Amino acid sequence: MGDEEIIRRRLMIDGDGTGDARVMMLFMKQIIKWCSTDDTPQESQNQFDRLQTQLAAIEHSSLKWKSIVDMNNGEIKNYELLRDETSANVEKACVAIEEAKQELEEARQVRRNRLEYDALARLIKEHPPRSDTANKLAHLTHQLHSLKSKRDQLDEKLSLRRKQLHVLVTSLHQLRQTLHHDTASARTDDLCIVDELIDLTATAAATPTPATVDLTAMETS
Repeated sequence: MGDEEIIRRRLMIDGDGTGDARVMMLFMKQIIKWCSTDDTPQESQNQFDRLQTQLAAIEHSSLKWKSIVDMNNGEIKNYELLRDETSANVEKACVAIEEAKQELEEARQVRRNRLEYDALARLIKEHPPRSDTANKLAHLTHQLHSLKSKRDQLDEKLSLRRKQLHVLVTSLHQLRQTLHHDTASARTDDLCIVDELIDLTATAAATPTPATVDLTAMETS
């Protein structure tokens, strides 16, 4: 048996180095010595009492170490249970964190959708409803057709007035020529009046017609 093995066994027997192995060796030597000596009964009884006291101390130390070992084993079991419980709690916490992350992402998506909805609602409020626009368009179309009809009527009236004015001017020219041949010398003043009338009618005929409104352009715009 090597020195290392002897030291290892001594350490295992001695425990934390409190001298239990040395006490056991001394106790064994004293027992052997007590058995091999020829002492008087009184001395033998005294030695026997001392051996019992030492044995009781050794048993007490053994019980103490046994209690310590049992306590350590119980602590190990408690630590194992605590480890398992901690591991389970950690797994639950990881699952809860993942669920919280998912809920947070869903909440962010809901918030983005709500902001987009609010922006779209504000944009819709800025523009009039389609029904109002359709009603306004129908009203403007009706007004456009009415203005076109009035323009056509005015064009017809203007054309008629031009024709009537042309006929009047032609009649006045003919009248002038007739009067010129018949009463050239006697009715000079009347002729002057007729000339003035002819000039006035000619001026009226030469006056440019009022500019018409291009309603088709308005309709297109």
